[in-house]
Amino acid sequence: MLIVIAGAGEVGYELARSLSEKNDVYVIDKDKEKLERFSELDVITIKGNAGNLNVLKESKADKADYFLAVTGNDEVNLISALAAKKLGSRKTLVRIENPEYVDSPVIRYHSLGFDLVICPSLALAHEAVRVAGILPIVGVITLGGGMEILEVQITPDSEFAGKSLSELKLPPDTLIVSIQRDGKILPPGIEKIEAGDKLEILGKSSELMQLRDILKGEAKRISIFGTSNITSYIIELLRKNASIKVFGMHKKACEDLNERFRDIKVVFGNYLDMKILSEEEVGKSDAILALSDSDERNLMISLICKKLGVKKTIAKVENRNYVEIFEKVGVDSVLNPKMIAVLEILKQLMMERIEVKTVAEIGGFAVIEVVVRDEKLVNKKISELDLPKRANLIALIREGKGILPYEGLELKMEDRIIVSVPWDELDKIGEI
Repeated sequence: MLIVIAGAGEVGYELARSLSEKNDVYVIDKDKEKLERFSELDVITIKGNAGNLNVLKESKADKADYFLAVTGNDEVNLISALAAKKLGSRKTLVRIENPEYVDSPVIRYHSLGFDLVICPSLALAHEAVRVAGILPIVGVITLGGGMEILEVQITPDSEFAGKSLSELKLPPDTLIVSIQRDGKILPPGIEKIEAGDKLEILGKSSELMQLRDILKGEAKRISIFGTSNITSYIIELLRKNASIKVFGMHKKACEDLNERFRDIKVVFGNYLDMKILSEEEVGKSDAILALSDSDERNLMISLICKKLGVKKTIAKVENRNYVEIFEKVGVDSVLNPKMIAVLEILKQLMMERIEVKTVAEIGGFAVIEVVVRDEKLVNKKISELDLPKRANLIALIREGKGILPYEGLELKMEDRIIVSVPWDELDKIGEI
């Protein structure tokens, strides 16, 4: 396929890295230094404004199968995508950062003619709310057919700690698909679950809701650090079920939030000041959301709050290279809005060849849910699948139930395969 990417930032680079091996890729950006990073990839770079018709023609946008507008400027993305569509691009996908422009995290077939509009800020807000709701849950992957995978962190006082798998009282038709300990996935047959382990549990969303009672950890007091549009959206989603306190360093933003939300407390000041945190009893919060525009500040406040006794820390991080660092030093859940955009766009492109329900990320690996629709795969054994070398088959879903893969398991039509795969091998999934 011919793919034109407008924007050479982190989103544009990740997309080009995933797509360049099997496709003809053009990248447009005004910043020469950003474009130099793409020299290691098999792509053609064009220095210029993506909203300029001559630049778009030079990038062959008029013949493109996909035009991906993913700069950090909403207006440029909208204008360039409209122009590319007018020139003849078959499909246009647009990244929008300002939630005021859209009312949903993902919009397909937008009224302006775009095939997909993704708002990472709103998607991050929804993810943050879902993760914050039940304290032991540090990640949620939504699958097709009303299924989910929950990432559950085992604490010393957890109902699961010290028990064998057979002793766990899980909801019906739910399945533990992996157990991570010290950053490594454990082989089958472990004797006991230990504090610090991370479980991935597969099941129907309705059944997994019962974990709320089993895990005993609903967040009732939540502190939010940062006063962006994401904060306002999260307040709207959480205010009915939790007591919320917001901390901000910008006086006008704090005043606006205080005017809009009379039922929450807004604190203006340097929230890295231990005196303020102590006076406001932040340590008694069940969960905190670090949502400032600084990755370093989000890390600092997360670590401070952990020391003060906060049960769960959730942090936004813009630089993907920091995600692993945040997790290793103890931040419970790390959310990267740019990768949310990358994942949704890659899912759309992969659907050109195979039916993909989900593309997500766990531990630096892509997690993909593929529907079996090819007759060649029916009755084929799992062991006969030509998966990429470093891919791992997590589970299979059949008729709404999860099945752990085993060597002799045969595929059936409409089965859904869940695979984790390194990013540089993601495109090979379509070849199985």
